[in-house]
Amino acid sequence: MADSWDEVFHKNRLVPPSSQTVRLAVENHLTANHGFQLSFSRLIVAQLPQDLSAGEDVTYQLRVTLFDRKLQHFFGKTWKSSSQKMKNNKISFNEVLYLHTSLLLPSTLVVVELVSLSTKPDGSYLSLGRGFSILELFTNRPEGPGTNGDRRLNLHRGSPRGLLHPSLKDSVDYGNLLKVIDGAHLDCVMKTHPSLNSAVHLLPEHALVSGEDNLPGLIPSPAGELFTSG
Repeated sequence: MADSWDEVFHKNRLVPPSSQTVRLAVENHLTANHGFQLSFSRLIVAQLPQDLSAGEDVTYQLRVTLFDRKLQHFFGKTWKSSSQKMKNNKISFNEVLYLHTSLLLPSTLVVVELVSLSTKPDGSYLSLGRGFSILELFTNRPEGPGTNGDRRLNLHRGSPRGLLHPSLKDSVDYGNLLKVIDGAHLDCVMKTHPSLNSAVHLLPEHALVSGEDNLPGLIPSPAGELFTSG
C-alpha cells in the first residue's frame, strides 16, 4: 500500500538548490523540465579492499545525490540502494532511478558513492566510503541533455565531500584533479524520460526515486518503471 502524502513528504524532505543557481537558469531561459532514467547495473573492481578480511560479512551500497559543481553545493536528498554482496570482484546492483529537474545547467551533476556496510565485533554498525563516480546530466550546449546511452563511470578515490575542497572551486572538468581507482568502474545507462513529464506534479523536483518506491498517484510496472495511476 502506498504511503500517505504526509509520510512521503517527511521521507522526501529535500535540500533546495542554491537560489543563485535557480536565478542563473531563469536568466538564461534554461528551465524547461527534463525527466531522466538512470540505470546502475554493476560495479567492477580490480581487487577486494585490502583492509577487509576474507571472512568478514560485508555488503555494498550505492548512495546517489545531486551536486552543483559551480557553487559546490549538494542538494536534493541522498538515495540509498539495497545492499549487495561482492562476487568475483563484481557487485550487481541493477537499480533504476528517476528524477526530473528544470536546472538545465552543465554544473548539475549526479554523484554516486560506493559504501561498504559491516557489523563490528561489538555489534555496532559501520559504513565506509569506498570511492565515488560522477555523471553529467547536461552538456555545454544550451538546453542540451547529456547523450543517451551506456556510460562507464570511473570510480574515484576518497569521499564526495572532497568535491567541496577550495582547490576544486570553478573547475569545469574534474578529470585531471581526481584520482581514479585503477580497474574500477560503474556501468550506467542514462536516458531522457519524457513520459515522466506527465507525473511531475506527483514527484518533487530533484527527488531521486526508484520503481520500488511507494508514491501516491504512481504505480510501478512489472519492469520497475513508474506509471501514473488512472
